[in-house]
Amino acid sequence: MKRWFNSAFPAFFAFHVKRVSEGYGVAIALSLVLHIMMFTLLVAKWDAESSVKITPPMPISAALVTLPGPVAKPQPVRKSETQDLAAKKRKDEARKQAEVKKRAEAKKRAEQQRKEKALALKREQEQEKKEALRKKEAAARELREQEKRRQEKAQRRKEEEAREQALAMERQALQEAQQLEYDQLETAKYSALIESLTARYWNRPPSARNHMLATVQISLSRFGDIIDIRLVKSSGNDEYDRSVTQAIRLAAPFSELKNLDGRIFDQYFRRITFNFSPEDLVR
Repeated sequence: MKRWFNSAFPAFFAFHVKRVSEGYGVAIALSLVLHIMMFTLLVAKWDAESSVKITPPMPISAALVTLPGPVAKPQPVRKSETQDLAAKKRKDEARKQAEVKKRAEAKKRAEQQRKEKALALKREQEQEKKEALRKKEAAARELREQEKRRQEKAQRRKEEEAREQALAMERQALQEAQQLEYDQLETAKYSALIESLTARYWNRPPSARNHMLATVQISLSRFGDIIDIRLVKSSGNDEYDRSVTQAIRLAAPFSELKNLDGRIFDQYFRRITFNFSPEDLVR
């Protein structure tokens, strides 16, 4: 028995040491201790009873029980390590705070830049609006100035036209006045000529009295020939009326009329009216 124990125990111990070394932990170690105690008791009992009775060895059934792994106890941290951990923690915290501060500052800068950009854009838009308004006002002002100049020019042209028209009318009036004066002079001249020639051929009838008035209308040709004589108004004395018409016929033709302006002739002598009285016919 001793020989078996002495031969089996080292092998058993080596086996369990190997198992312990492979990492089964406390459960393996406990199992090893139990086996050692059982073998020790068996050997001690066997030595006590070996002189009296020899009992054959009984086979022992052993099972490997796997217990939950023990919770690793925290090893005591040395003071230097605690300080190092505290310093690292403070450093990490400071780094985190720095990163948070950096992100906050970056966000603040980005927000500030966004605001500044928005403000610059707003100012630019306002400047563009002001510039557009200024251009619009300048264009409107230019249009007003152009319209004002156009109106002033039109007014000046109108005034000039009015002055020219007034001058033209004045010239025309002057010409007409001069023409009228000339026509009147010509008419008076040739009317006096006709009256003078008629008076030369008039024979005063015995019944003729002063202040008698016979109105006679004479139609003449361009060369002074008599076309027609018509008594427009009688003097009240037939003998006197006949003497007047007879004197006109004897005085014709009035050849001097061919020297008269055709316009004056057509206007005044194509058909002319005379008032004859005895005192006018006396020469």
